[in-house]
Amino acid sequence: MNIGLKLVTCIRYDTSKYFVRGTCKIAVELDPILVAKIEKAELKPRHHPGIIKVGPIELPINLRHALERVIGDYPIKSILKDCQQLNQYIKARHPPIEQLEYNKKIKSVMEEVNRRMPLEELSFLGEEEGLQWRRKRDNLIKRFMAYRTYAWKPIEYGPYESLVYAIGRGAKEYGVLTNILQELRQRDKEFQPRSYFDFGSGVGTGMWAASNLWRDSIFEYYNVDSSRSMNDLSELILREGHANQQMILRNVYHRQFLPAIETMYDLVVSSYTLFELPNAESRKEVLLNLWKKCCGYLVIVEEGTRRGSELVNEVRDYVLQLESNDLKGEILAPCPHNLTCPRLTNETDRTPCNFQAAYAPLRVGDVKDERHTTLYSYIVLKKGKLSDATREWPRIVRPTLNRSKHVICRMCTVDAKLQEVIFTQSKHGRDAYRCAKASNWGDRLPVTLGGEIPTIRKTFKRKENLMNEQIYSLK
Repeated sequence: MNIGLKLVTCIRYDTSKYFVRGTCKIAVELDPILVAKIEKAELKPRHHPGIIKVGPIELPINLRHALERVIGDYPIKSILKDCQQLNQYIKARHPPIEQLEYNKKIKSVMEEVNRRMPLEELSFLGEEEGLQWRRKRDNLIKRFMAYRTYAWKPIEYGPYESLVYAIGRGAKEYGVLTNILQELRQRDKEFQPRSYFDFGSGVGTGMWAASNLWRDSIFEYYNVDSSRSMNDLSELILREGHANQQMILRNVYHRQFLPAIETMYDLVVSSYTLFELPNAESRKEVLLNLWKKCCGYLVIVEEGTRRGSELVNEVRDYVLQLESNDLKGEILAPCPHNLTCPRLTNETDRTPCNFQAAYAPLRVGDVKDERHTTLYSYIVLKKGKLSDATREWPRIVRPTLNRSKHVICRMCTVDAKLQEVIFTQSKHGRDAYRCAKASNWGDRLPVTLGGEIPTIRKTFKRKENLMNEQIYSLK
């Protein structure tokens, strides 16, 4: 008889050495109209109506050639270098500090300087030493204030600076505004603007985007920019770079100041302009003027930085709190609600409410890339009541995460909450899962969010508890 040893492993589970992870999913209901279209094979989930983006946006060929012509004899390498510096400067910009905030900063600085250099020290110093001490103290205050306060000043655009702006930012701003106005046209198909007003029009990027979408309906373009050089360059671009050629658009007007007349316009735009205004009071004054001129939609766009997002939110809150019946309005985009922005209510979260646009840069000099991206913050306000039945669809506010058999979407919801939903085919259905998978940052999902699906509990073994005891026995 052969006698051998056999290792028999017995595992006794100790629940104190195991952990349980709970995962939950949010119930969703796909839009019934969309479900019917998908079932009838009239629409594919990847083409659902919440998808807005139209891919990398490129300037029309006549505008590209016009921008190439206006460069003239300027050295292209120097222009491209200055374009990069201008973009970096604009991206890092802060609005001018308000007096109340300045007073708080100076008070904080004075308290710190008083701890370092108490005024009592003067009583122990002679006259000459006292003067030196005071100068040293004043210089310390100035240095602290310069370090802690943004040195705002308006950007002056002369002929060369205007050209740098056009070359460095023309394609970028055109891509952003096309994205925004494309959504407006998609969601309000009956909107056919007859007149267009642009405050801070620059070289005319907003006018280019609006004319590309509504050329047949817009009969007047009114552009306001404080820089005469910007206005001249905008007109030259419309003449395709030839001073004596007829403009490619009809009824285009350029002015340096807001008109006093109370003419109403169907589409009012102000893009990348709020940072140029000297204080919050002037921003509110300009905004009220623009809102009064609007009889359709007002579009405000800024850089997708924290500061840019805060300025856009300032506009949002100001318009929504207006009580006059003639000035009441609602938000079309990006928010699915008129409530307080959930992104900016958290003081510890410095994440801006922004979106991404893809565009094809102007191919001059060494620029050969086919696709660039830029971040922007925006708001589209409707004068009066909205009639969009899809307004409450949640907006995807961060990139969609496509994973194995599930998709994670971070969304802003109709009740002003930031909600993360994990879409799976088993829990939400094939159509809802495919719609989520086809969507990305900036799109809307044609769903209604419900409550939590019952929790799934999963038990995992800890590494240190793989074996409790080993028993050796004879076979």
